[in-house]
Amino acid sequence: MESTSKKNYEFRVYPDEKSPKLFKSPILEVLTKTKLWIIIVLYSAVAIFWLWVYMYYFQGTAINLISLFFLGFFTWTLGEYVLHRFVYHKIKDASYDTGMQYVFHGIHHQYPSDEDRIILPPIPGLVIASVFLGVFYLMMGSTAFTFGAGFLIGYLVYISIHWMVHSKPAPSRFNFWWKHHNVHHYQQHDKAFGVSTPIWDIVFGTMPVKGRKTITILKK
Repeated sequence: MESTSKKNYEFRVYPDEKSPKLFKSPILEVLTKTKLWIIIVLYSAVAIFWLWVYMYYFQGTAINLISLFFLGFFTWTLGEYVLHRFVYHKIKDASYDTGMQYVFHGIHHQYPSDEDRIILPPIPGLVIASVFLGVFYLMMGSTAFTFGAGFLIGYLVYISIHWMVHSKPAPSRFNFWWKHHNVHHYQQHDKAFGVSTPIWDIVFGTMPVKGRKTITILKK
């Protein structure tokens, strides 16, 4: 992989190929891939279970369930931005070609059409979801279950949009998301971190700048 400079980040991309194996173990390798429908079914079931726990075990009210669910849903959009900007990309220069950033995200940048690796696989995803639920519970007690369910469904909306913008051809109804996200992939890797909404790019000043280019895509 090519070395990079801060102003002209070079990255080789294979737009029509499947990504290579990450692990020699076939079991570990399978765990690095997933399909959209698997995640939708799994996380929807988890979200419904959390809502049931809140209503059945903690006698939550309908108004609290609805309001906290939508608050959690909106909070996810901020979580999406923060994770993408500060975890999936390196804080110093927004690069993603080595270390944890490559395993979790850089491989997607390098093989953007590999549908098996567009979405975080179930096991690490469920671990992260459990950590979030634990943090929410420490902060807000039993209401964490309905807030967390909204947060999780927000994630499902995000990954569904993300999967759609990388499908070929992208549906016309996703044209705005496609343009915004492809600027991040192919023109300005330090901008356009929001996928489901650009609201936090607007708030934090990371909206794409017309005519600006910080990345040179090297094709094979």
